[in-house]
Amino acid sequence: MRSRLFFFAFALLFTFVLVYLVSQNHYQIKNALSSATRPIWDKAEGPKNLVKHYYSEGLDINDQVCQLHGWRERKSGKVKVLDAILFSTELDLLEIRLNELNPVVDRFYIIESNATFTGLPKETSFALHRERFAKFDKKISYRLVPGYPLEAGHGPFEQEAGMRDQMTTLLRSHMTEFHPETESVVIMSDVDEIPAAHTIELLRTCDFGQSIHLQLRNYLYSFEWLVGLTSWRASAHVWGPDSFYRHAQSSETVLSDAGWHCSYCFRTLPEYITKMQGFSHADRIAGRIDLLEPKRIQDTICKGKDIFGMLPEAYNYLDLFSQMSLEPLTTAVGLPLFLIENAERFKFLLPGGCQRESIPPHS
Repeated sequence: MRSRLFFFAFALLFTFVLVYLVSQNHYQIKNALSSATRPIWDKAEGPKNLVKHYYSEGLDINDQVCQLHGWRERKSGKVKVLDAILFSTELDLLEIRLNELNPVVDRFYIIESNATFTGLPKETSFALHRERFAKFDKKISYRLVPGYPLEAGHGPFEQEAGMRDQMTTLLRSHMTEFHPETESVVIMSDVDEIPAAHTIELLRTCDFGQSIHLQLRNYLYSFEWLVGLTSWRASAHVWGPDSFYRHAQSSETVLSDAGWHCSYCFRTLPEYITKMQGFSHADRIAGRIDLLEPKRIQDTICKGKDIFGMLPEAYNYLDLFSQMSLEPLTTAVGLPLFLIENAERFKFLLPGGCQRESIPPHS
């Protein structure tokens, strides 16, 4: 009788603990099940027509190179390249981006808000530190978009879409400044999706069509952890009357190995917390405040693991297992020139520099 009572009490306690753990971690459990079975029920998004990319240092981009890519050289000599960026807090990546693209971009369009996509207030980082980008000032068109707390029935994706609509409005208002025969090639990518300068020179010179996506080397936390050539949402568009700013698929064509996507590449730990709480997928925290603990974040960065403790979003098991255990790189070859020229300033972005600062930037 006593053993039965003991077994019943143990089973009741076990059930209680199990229910509690599931209730506290239901989002993570749901994600684990979804990610573990994704290769069975899902297929990768994105363009399928991959254009092989030919480049070597010192290559002169001309008609012959265009033909190598299956394109023709542009007939019109009036081509403007516009780089359109939604900006949050990534001052370091913005500086690297502007220096990389300055030789090949005619104008930079930068939009930021005083609130995150989740409606949390934040400082206007670019406006506060604009002097850092003084040498590009004549090329920069800037717009501040007031942010607000999320309204009932609205989520962060609506906020994000609203910011992209603001960029569309800004671009359209400036197109009238150009000569009617001017072709405007607009780079549409997040600030951490950095096309290589030679890629943009290729797209300026060659007629790639109306729209093309850019396949980027996808890095996590720094250029130490290479996930693979999995980033494709960055794109270039020849702007027309019906064009709009987007971060979704617009073409079946993608140019291979066209630059770098450095995700969660911040200098300080507070920036990681701001990002985790403020971007469109902030629901991944799911009430787990421990995910925001600075020491845990620091350990995660140095191990190259997922910041939310989740399984990778992979569409075959080979990629799933390889991304679960990334190997740190020991090379810094083929990275943005400005980054290498200022390696000491940006050592946190290079192999071996995983330790982050614990104070907010510029405090």
